[in-house]
Amino acid sequence: MHEALASKHPDQKRVALCRDRNGWEQWPWAQALDSTVVLEGGLHGAKNWQDDPSIAELDGIFHCAAMVQHSRKDTAPVYETNVEGTRAMVRLAAAKGCRLVYVSTSGTVGCFSTPDEWADETAAYCGAPVTTWPYYDSKIRSEMAARSLAEELGVELVIIRPPIMLGPGDHRFRTTGNIIRHMRRKLPFLLRGGVHFIDIRDAAAALVEAMDIEEPKPVYHLSGTACSVVEFFSMVERASGIPAPKMLLPPSAALKVSQVVAKAAELIPGERHSPLPDPVVIEMAARYWGLRSRWADGDLGWAPRDGQLTIDETVAWLREAHPQCATAR
Repeated sequence: MHEALASKHPDQKRVALCRDRNGWEQWPWAQALDSTVVLEGGLHGAKNWQDDPSIAELDGIFHCAAMVQHSRKDTAPVYETNVEGTRAMVRLAAAKGCRLVYVSTSGTVGCFSTPDEWADETAAYCGAPVTTWPYYDSKIRSEMAARSLAEELGVELVIIRPPIMLGPGDHRFRTTGNIIRHMRRKLPFLLRGGVHFIDIRDAAAALVEAMDIEEPKPVYHLSGTACSVVEFFSMVERASGIPAPKMLLPPSAALKVSQVVAKAAELIPGERHSPLPDPVVIEMAARYWGLRSRWADGDLGWAPRDGQLTIDETVAWLREAHPQCATAR
């Protein structure tokens, strides 16, 4: 995001809100952003930092922060961060009189049982099973709360809904987690389901366009490469040279295996977590994530790059940046 902003607006001051300034400065990529002002704080307790001189005037706010948790255990922090934190950003935008570009997720509207279904920006929010998955449910609630509060306070709110974002630079190794597991040969099986992904670099450029456009639409979808789970890991196999798992399980069988392993893990002294995915992850993996956009190509110049290229460059970057992927062959 900072690189995209610097490229298009080199003379404009950029301010980054982070929880811990010392932690921020330890990241090699952050050290290169010497023209970015770092403001220490979080989504909550805005009174402690919202009057800081560095943000006395704001032309716009990008709200990209969220808590991602795909488990039904201890969900209160997820809702507090994603719903109330987003409302706090709307209030900040109101106080500064500026536009708020909010990064939500395609999962609020685009989750289906078959690969030939899809949602555009006019689609209704998903119901069950999405509303039983804390992260996506919290995002639905945050969108609704943000829109309601923005209308009340007169804030220009633009919601961006991307699918999974991949590409070089995932320094915390979060969205690339399954690719890392593949490269370490830690994926025991694949599921019958779908994956939809875009390149993070394309998403960053689109966010900048969403901030700059004179009359934005209220919501934009960023659609990219939609494929099956098997096709996705075939792409990872081509990029890495590491064979994808041959075992393909239906979701019902995968859930049973996960539950058995989870119970067995509880019996092992000192073992707190199952080596297999949480049931929520398995439920999600069995779905398809059809997404289309009515306006992103015309308004934001949205033209996503080829999915295999994104996978190739993600794998190459992981071999440079992740110690356990460096020698994976």
